Amino acid sequence: MQPSHSLGISLPHVGAATTEQLDDAKLVAASQAGDQDAFAQLVQRHQRRVFNLVFRMLQQYEEANEVTQETFLAAWQGLSSFRGDAQFSTWLYRIAYNCCLKQLELRKREKALQAAIQEEQILEKAQGDEPSNAAIEASAYQHLVHEQLSNLPAKYRIVLILRHLQEMTYEEMAEILTMPIGTIKTHLFRARNLLKERLQAFEQEWKSRG
Repeated sequence: MQPSHSLGISLPHVGAATTEQLDDAKLVAASQAGDQDAFAQLVQRHQRRVFNLVFRMLQQYEEANEVTQETFLAAWQGLSSFRGDAQFSTWLYRIAYNCCLKQLELRKREKALQAAIQEEQILEKAQGDEPSNAAIEASAYQHLVHEQLSNLPAKYRIVLILRHLQEMTYEEMAEILTMPIGTIKTHLFRARNLLKERLQAFEQEWKSRG
């Protein structure tokens, strides 16, 4: 269940820390009982500082917005596990930090996938070409692969990463992504075709110029 309120960025003034902690405890208890309005107040109270933490980690505004929302969604879904051993803010920031780590790891895997696809395409095209042509085409392919991979929808990028870089089985991917194996196979098929179509289009254009 998601909170009914939007995770906007304008926030009220935050009061003293001790008062805030007491208010947090009451709001958390109400939220755990299913009060979405109480959770919306927690979102308003902590959103700016969570965003600041995430933005410092990721250094990209749009990603920081997305990960901030992911953090509060994860907090809402995991409220039953919060026992009050630490401050709510501490627990929340831990979630934010873990979400950032996941995003940074995704970036790393995307770059590795890009490099792997790029290398494969360059090697295939370079065979039989003159060295000077190969160098020119290598540069063009590098740009093309980077552009098209970054433009793929996230659902396509993640299945390529899990399947080709992590070498996971379809069963493992289905468990991680919580989607049917058939859907995963469809995403993989479409992702591969999207890249293939764009690379072939580039090859045809390059030949027509040559």
